[in-house]
Amino acid sequence: YPLAAQVCIAFGYVQVVASIVVWWVYGIGGVMEDIDPNEIRLFDNAKVMLLPAMLLETCYLLSSRNNMAQLKLHGSDMSYLVILEYCVKMTCYTTMAQFDGGIVHKNLRAFGPVRGCYTVRYIEWSVAVPTLLTINNYPLAGSEPLLEFGKRLLPNLFVTWAYIVASWVAEVTPDPVAGWFLVILSFAAYLAAIWDQVDIVLEADTRMRGIRFKIIVVVVKEIVFFLYGVVYLVGIANWMSSLSEQIFYTYGDV
Repeated sequence: YPLAAQVCIAFGYVQVVASIVVWWVYGIGGVMEDIDPNEIRLFDNAKVMLLPAMLLETCYLLSSRNNMAQLKLHGSDMSYLVILEYCVKMTCYTTMAQFDGGIVHKNLRAFGPVRGCYTVRYIEWSVAVPTLLTINNYPLAGSEPLLEFGKRLLPNLFVTWAYIVASWVAEVTPDPVAGWFLVILSFAAYLAAIWDQVDIVLEADTRMRGIRFKIIVVVVKEIVFFLYGVVYLVGIANWMSSLSEQIFYTYGDV
């Protein structure tokens, strides 16, 4: 692996170990008792919006099975990954909508009024975000099979999954020092993931058809991820309401 990928692997392991130790030593804080019904309605809206997209992709895959040329052009692997992403999001948003947010811990890093940390959302991110990264980067693989390209992408997926877990533990641990350490660690790992992402783009064949558009798609993804990080910190600082934070996350996921 290139140096950036090795750094991602190292950050991934450090985050996993640190998260387990913090959870083991300090535990996690209490759960929210009063959930804003407006936030629950958001999750219901997301469920309704995700269903047609999931069904459309499923119908496309099923209809394309009789047209191998079309299926090869679109990429059956990509279709399966998109359907997986939608299924995960549908399951998690349905859970949050039907069960008052699912498991909602108090965000103990947040200043100001108590706000919720929706654990089911982090479970969704831990699966959907690495899946999205694969979908987003696979066009750069050219003719390389998904499993082969996946080996190169694995360090980035690992560190991304790890910083999602670490950012959740950071919010729910009662110890402020350990919590802020995990916040800093997760953002450092995010920077390592960006470094590796740049390497992945540079490794792509510049003669590939539509390479500029494929790179633009990756850049847009990174901008969106950056905005998620900003909202995470702004929410902790209480510079935006809990409802506004959940609006961004919910419609950003959709």
